[in-house]
Amino acid sequence: MPRVAISTDFLTALAQTPRAQQKKVRTFVTRFQLDPTAASINYEPIQGARDDRVRTVRIDLAYRAVVLHPDTGDIYVLLWIDHHDEAMAWARNKRF
Repeated sequence: MPRVAISTDFLTALAQTPRAQQKKVRTFVTRFQLDPTAASINYEPIQGARDDRVRTVRIDLAYRAVVLHPDTGDIYVLLWIDHHDEAMAWARNKRF
């Protein structure tokens, strides 16, 4: 069974997210925990990312979460949440 870990950076970013978005994030996290491999998660690789395992997932039209998607194994890590472009920029130069 897949497992989901939540980084402290994700919690910090979530606390800075507007309340209206926080509810959507909670809904997403619940759905993600049930099945992080579901097609509805909408994984997108980040062009030019330093770490090939980093993906973004759609929270809504404006917000994306950054996820460490394992090559093997079953542990997924929620890393960050932000506006679409800012989430991409945050993840692009990170290596995990």
